[in-house]
Amino acid sequence: MYKRLKEVIETIRIIDDHGHPGFTKFFESVPENHRIPFAVDPFKTPEETACGFPYLTELHYEAYEKFYGFSKDDIKNLDKREEIKKEYEEKRRDISSWIDQLLDDSGVDILMANIAIPKSLQGNPRIRFVPSVDCLVFPFDNAEEKKRLISRYFIGFFEYDLKELKNQYKYFEMGIEGYLQFIDQVLAGYRAQNVAAFKFVIAYARNTYFEKIDPQQVPSLYQAAHAGDHDAYRKLQDFLVWYILRNITANNNAIQFHFALTDNYVNYFDPLNLANLLEDEQLKDAKIVLLHGGYPRYQNAEVLALGGLTPNNVCIDISGRIMFANHPRIIAKMVREWLEKPVLWNKIIYGSDVLWGERYIYTCARTGRDAIYFALEGMIDEKIIDEDTAIMIAKNIFRENALRIYHLN
Repeated sequence: MYKRLKEVIETIRIIDDHGHPGFTKFFESVPENHRIPFAVDPFKTPEETACGFPYLTELHYEAYEKFYGFSKDDIKNLDKREEIKKEYEEKRRDISSWIDQLLDDSGVDILMANIAIPKSLQGNPRIRFVPSVDCLVFPFDNAEEKKRLISRYFIGFFEYDLKELKNQYKYFEMGIEGYLQFIDQVLAGYRAQNVAAFKFVIAYARNTYFEKIDPQQVPSLYQAAHAGDHDAYRKLQDFLVWYILRNITANNNAIQFHFALTDNYVNYFDPLNLANLLEDEQLKDAKIVLLHGGYPRYQNAEVLALGGLTPNNVCIDISGRIMFANHPRIIAKMVREWLEKPVLWNKIIYGSDVLWGERYIYTCARTGRDAIYFALEGMIDEKIIDEDTAIMIAKNIFRENALRIYHLN
């Protein structure tokens, strides 16, 4: 064991760039027909959440005892199951009272809350909001997109989110120029709230290849889309994505893209769909964070992050199934592929994707620390890097890269 490397990794104050604390609590306040169905958090045993890995099973038992007071014997005792479920539900609803202790015990300094954040966590300086901007891309009739099941779920929420924003900014239909002004208002309003970044989960709703549209065509596309022309609407969506990205890039903000295979529309989730954006003079320096490492298209995420004569600003986040449903030895092998390209030492960012239970903040931090240690240990053993370099890389992954790309302070 490389004791100094191990000690540093164990004590790094992590920046977790992708999580959903209080996700279920938020969606309980949303009308049922606009909720994302998997935004639920019932009690599950460690065996149900460990994906078959004994390592994760024991880690969840540890987290349950540490944060909920449930011993292994209690969890295994079926006579106590209903009592445990009730206590778990009460604890989940009261997340704001113990989130800071959970973050402290997990060694997490800042947790970035994606898409939605319950009122009880707003204002906590350690929880930084990352709003979804997808709703701005779907202003008209989305019946065609809703034919696909998972699209229906997410677009239903986008429609709710857009309605809320229109009410907030007192928007009324004013044509394309008015709608673009509304987009600018929304993004500026989020910046005034000190959001950490913005996010697209648009891969759930449609393909993530966005055609570059001639701006002179946009007024007629807007009118045709408003009238129900779906081909025009699809092109208008492409234009709106480009417009939003130009605004975000001009203001030096980062934008996260969800890229993790979720259903059989595999091309929707390919990081290389964004390649044409980086060919644009205004977007070539866009700060794009590829969430979940493009799971399972890790090589395509790598290609996008390596592109350009000089390093671009594309980063790779390692949250999601990579982190919460995996063994650290497997994660280490995957991350090792990226770490063999020194350019990527400044581009890999830790995230948990905590979703089904806040204990994942703790379990993912533990798994992540072990995984990165194993990856770096192997590189030192093979004399590829020395321990000082390994320490630098670990600090980058868990903290420094996120501080830089998201301008956190």
